[in-house]
Amino acid sequence: MSQRIDRRRFLVGSGGALLALPMLEAFAPRTAFAQTAAAPKRLVVVFHPHGRVVGPGSSDNWAPRTTTGPLPPVGTAPSPGLAALAPINNEIVTLANIDNIVRHTSGDVDGHASASATCMSCVVPAGQTPKGPTIDYVAGLRLRSSAAQKMAIVIPGQAAPFNNSVTENNVFLGPGGSAGNYQSIDPTQLIRDLFASVVVGPPPPPPPTPTLQDRLSARRGSILDAVARGFTSLRATLNPADQARLDQHAQFIRDTELRYQQPPPPPPAASSCAPPSTSSVPNYDWPNFRKGEHDDAFAQTQIESLVQALACDVTRTAALNFWAAGDPGFVTEFAPSTSPYIAGNWHASIHGDGSPNDPSSASLTKGFGFYTKYFTKLIQRLAAVQDVDGNRLLDNTLVLWVSDLGYGSGHYCYNYPVVLAGLKSAFSKGQGRHVVGQVNSLGDVYAQVLRMLGGSDTTFGSTGTLSSAVGSSSFNFLPQMGRPGLINKDTPLHFGAIDL
Repeated sequence: MSQRIDRRRFLVGSGGALLALPMLEAFAPRTAFAQTAAAPKRLVVVFHPHGRVVGPGSSDNWAPRTTTGPLPPVGTAPSPGLAALAPINNEIVTLANIDNIVRHTSGDVDGHASASATCMSCVVPAGQTPKGPTIDYVAGLRLRSSAAQKMAIVIPGQAAPFNNSVTENNVFLGPGGSAGNYQSIDPTQLIRDLFASVVVGPPPPPPPTPTLQDRLSARRGSILDAVARGFTSLRATLNPADQARLDQHAQFIRDTELRYQQPPPPPPAASSCAPPSTSSVPNYDWPNFRKGEHDDAFAQTQIESLVQALACDVTRTAALNFWAAGDPGFVTEFAPSTSPYIAGNWHASIHGDGSPNDPSSASLTKGFGFYTKYFTKLIQRLAAVQDVDGNRLLDNTLVLWVSDLGYGSGHYCYNYPVVLAGLKSAFSKGQGRHVVGQVNSLGDVYAQVLRMLGGSDTTFGSTGTLSSAVGSSSFNFLPQMGRPGLINKDTPLHFGAIDL
């Protein structure tokens, strides 16, 4: 057989003609098919005051275990102090041995001010004056889509005087320790402020009914399958270079078929952006319900505003700040007529609890259940919202829960209560765990948070040792407020990664 390709012979069969058809410009797609949108990563910080509230010592009932290991099955209380987390055991990781080391650089014996000024910034303060910025601010700068997007918002979880929430506890901080981006405590005004520019479009139309052409196209076989025998026979007569060209052309034909025969990828899933309505939010009437008489409705409204701020991409970093002037009544946990904190004082009760026999321990544990209950509601709500990639909003959102103290009873700055949730892909060892490792600082935790969000940070805030951070070996490091035997001038501000 002649080695010269006879064009007439090649085109004599219909299959050969189909295979030889050139790709016409008219066949090229005018627009790209829609691809599933990639979801952004987000951060939520939850804050409550006074730490574990019960302890230290044998009365400490916060830690789920004494060693690293799994949490109990879903529906089982991890510990008395975290009983309300039972429904979300498989979504969380609890941490032990987390200390606020940098707090000891303040030279200040006051228990709250220095702890608040450093617990989320890990930056050496000037006495009681914070120097920030805090983890929410730093993460917000990195995660926002543009300078026009709200960088990091702070939403009050309980009704309280606005100035009290901002200035008394000094937790969420901007550059140089300036006040963080606190939102209005009035839930109606907060909704107006957050969602004024959000426009929610109509739902997508249902897919059209397949036409006769669609049904026939679905049944049609491949051109290459129809001419496989002739193609193979022709290819055997060609030299290697022409075989390569023919193979390339056949691949081109197959790619073209796949492009037009397979349905295009589905459009991006709706992000479930649904700004809350102001018609049903609780009335903000401070101080008429200063004891938290409406905290159940108030907290749930604030949680919904936070979740929708993420779903509508108003912001990618938000904080839920539980701060009720230090004196809530916790009427969600006690009947108003039986709450020991309606006529009493939550703050004073915490400071009175220093021993296992203190009669207030049971009431403090029950009151603390308010925070665990609404943390659970937050996680469940994030899990119920669909993100733009079709996954749960929770799966793309890292949630960090922390406090200003380890144990409020003595203003101790060790064994901070820390819970992580969400962003499953960032937990290489999975969730549903309690982690008891070496001593780590809050700076270690926040550096790890930034790594989980895509950064390469190994430290957060001030670095070095206590003495190098303040520049004086004779500084008063207040060891009595830290972990026994740990605090001295050579104590490092960072200890390394955490076993996540």
